Amino acid sequence: MRSLARILVATACIGLLLGGGWLAIALSQAARLQLQVVKLEDELRQQMELQKLVAERLGRARRLGKLHVLSQHRINDPAAMPLSVASATELPPESIITTLEFIELDDRGHQIGSRRIVVPGREIFFDAWTVRFPQEGVANDDPLRGRTLALLRRIYSDRMAPADGFAIDTPGAIPNGYAATEGARFEQALWKRFWILATDPHAAAEQGVRVAQGEAVYKPVAPGQVFDVEVESAGGLILRPSLPSPVQTSN
Repeated sequence: MRSLARILVATACIGLLLGGGWLAIALSQAARLQLQVVKLEDELRQQMELQKLVAERLGRARRLGKLHVLSQHRINDPAAMPLSVASATELPPESIITTLEFIELDDRGHQIGSRRIVVPGREIFFDAWTVRFPQEGVANDDPLRGRTLALLRRIYSDRMAPADGFAIDTPGAIPNGYAATEGARFEQALWKRFWILATDPHAAAEQGVRVAQGEAVYKPVAPGQVFDVEVESAGGLILRPSLPSPVQTSN
């Protein structure tokens, strides 16, 4: 009987040891799985944050200026039109002329120039040169190729030849406070070779340019309207309806 009791006790001890070992193994595996779940959740969160950041960079737009439509009125005699619109062609006997104010802005929203112009008609065009880069550069916020570059050139209307449009003055094509930077030198080099980059794919590829082209946006306007002139980081020019807002002046 004593031998049987010893055997039973030994068997129970072995069972406890084996059970404890399996329990320890199971707990260790559960802990490892939990750590893996936490790691995967952290990686997923980081990926979602990165995707959100990339989407924000790709969808970003910056203001180049604001257009205020000051007035519109009809002139019955085209000969009585202001000299600034005298070059317009094919004006009917009763013509609409539109008075505009364009305020040019730097990257911080500070005013760097403004001008008032008078054009015939209701449809207003903005003409610009744009240089676009691959989306990878925009997504990665590349310091040189992380956004579309735009050089506003002129404003005109549907009743004018583009060549008769009003030039937009951008001193050196580079905003104030930016001219001495590496980005400014890079941008100036692109503007100097703009039509080469626009027509020669090898030259464009050497500079990492996806597309360089002239483009224009236009809309019919009415007195009191305000439009933001913008450029998308990964796209082109935008003429977006806006509300009147104060514009900061440079110190």
